[in-house]
Amino acid sequence: MPEILRKIRWAVVFLSIGCVLAFVGGCYALKNTSVPSTVALLVGVPMSVVGLGLKGTELPPVPIVEPAPEVESVRSKATSTQTQIILDVTRYQYGMSVHLEPALEKLGLESEEENQHPTLLSLQEAAIDNQYALILTFGSLEIPYEVWKEKEAQMTKFFGPGVAVTTAEVTKDKKFAVTIATV
Repeated sequence: MPEILRKIRWAVVFLSIGCVLAFVGGCYALKNTSVPSTVALLVGVPMSVVGLGLKGTELPPVPIVEPAPEVESVRSKATSTQTQIILDVTRYQYGMSVHLEPALEKLGLESEEENQHPTLLSLQEAAIDNQYALILTFGSLEIPYEVWKEKEAQMTKFFGPGVAVTTAEVTKDKKFAVTIATV
């Protein structure tokens, strides 16, 4: 059941139910005012407003790259932090500008002028040297690769224990891969 709840787009649920209740309540209230129509109207309008607010701050799940077959054999070595990262970035989130925003703030990975954080573009599970690894691909126009490289030790400490973090520049157009591998 919790897996189903993670996949629900709460903004769409609130907006849909709220609009239907407000419309039906409003239509019946025009014909003759009754308690059920008034209640439907009074519940539907705020529910629609909440749905619109959630829709404005909705952050869609990050795409997952199809894992190689050998990942199944090492998936049991995943740490609780790696599992939590997967759970967090593969669901709809509300109120954040990018996935893993609190972690990126604590690590100091944000542009100095505009307080913008790197955008998580994709997630990939991998088997590296018979160990489980997560490869997070970020797009960051403002943060140079040298800053990512300097933060490796801090990221290892942050996402640890039991992991080693390495960074790599994927392309020259400011895409960086952060690999969180078990040790």
